[in-house]
Amino acid sequence: MPQRYLRYLIFPLICCAAGLAIVMGWLGASAAWVTLVLLVLEISLSFDNAVVNARVLEKLNPAQQRFFLTWGLIIPVFGVRLLGPLLMVALAGGVGLGQAFDAAIHHPDHYRELLELAEPRILAFGGMFLLMVFLRYFLDEAKTLHWLGPLERRLSSAGRIEALEIALALILLLLLVASLPATLRGDVMVAGVIGLVLQLLSTSLAEAFGDEEQAGARLAAGGGLMSLIYLELLDASFSLDGTIGAFAITSNLALIMVGLGLGALFIRSLTLMLSRERALDQLVYLEHGAHYAIGALGLLMLASIWLGHQGVHLPEWVTGLIGVVLLALSLADSLRQRRRRHPSQH
Repeated sequence: MPQRYLRYLIFPLICCAAGLAIVMGWLGASAAWVTLVLLVLEISLSFDNAVVNARVLEKLNPAQQRFFLTWGLIIPVFGVRLLGPLLMVALAGGVGLGQAFDAAIHHPDHYRELLELAEPRILAFGGMFLLMVFLRYFLDEAKTLHWLGPLERRLSSAGRIEALEIALALILLLLLVASLPATLRGDVMVAGVIGLVLQLLSTSLAEAFGDEEQAGARLAAGGGLMSLIYLELLDASFSLDGTIGAFAITSNLALIMVGLGLGALFIRSLTLMLSRERALDQLVYLEHGAHYAIGALGLLMLASIWLGHQGVHLPEWVTGLIGVVLLALSLADSLRQRRRRHPSQH
């Protein structure tokens, strides 16, 4: 069984080793160490992303899965980790995209200042998107499998109230906005609402197309396309805090791209492994743990906006550790449940 899983990880492990060797040969051991730290940061922050993505990926055909693992890797690495922050910096700083790129390459300290200016909008967008993913998963009256029974049964029952997740997310956003200075309120509100709307649109359209998959190939392809869009938006939201956190470790854009890119490659292969081996069907609570981690990350991103205004910076390892702990607990309970169901296999 371990060897079967290992074949999915051989390629990313080779790429990670090669990437770190190239960085060491080109820029030295200290640069390689920074790259390794960034790689671990990306994996720890995005492991729960792999679990959720695997469930969406199961709905896609092999061709769409290959597309996700090729172009789906290029888009988040270059789009989210490079162009995304550049665009945010350009908008926040009132400069052109070319000027933002020039600042990132030649004036990293100035680029970091511009990124910090854009940070509340980035966190509001990503935090609201992830919070909606969490709420829509648990506020579902049709959900019958529960990990934390008493809590999840209540949440599932509350799902009978239509659009409750939207109301809760907006109330939280309004409370956050009310606690911020007037200069930040408009930007945070707009970014948060955009994150909420995009999450609703992407999942609702994917579900609508998915319900009609048997009506014809065109609709099936449409469902796959919407699922891919949803995967990219979800990946983007996960990547935002990692990208911001990366600049707290180094201002070197090249090292950030290499470290986070290698981490994203590892997460992609892990996603494929979970999907193709149907591991989530065996580890029944792992998806629950991933969604709790998503909810925690979303709330921490939103809380970071207020904390940042108070001059408090939440270390990235805190969010990574919370996600890892929740996933480890859900994995342990999943394995215990599996042993109870199939005692003869153990």
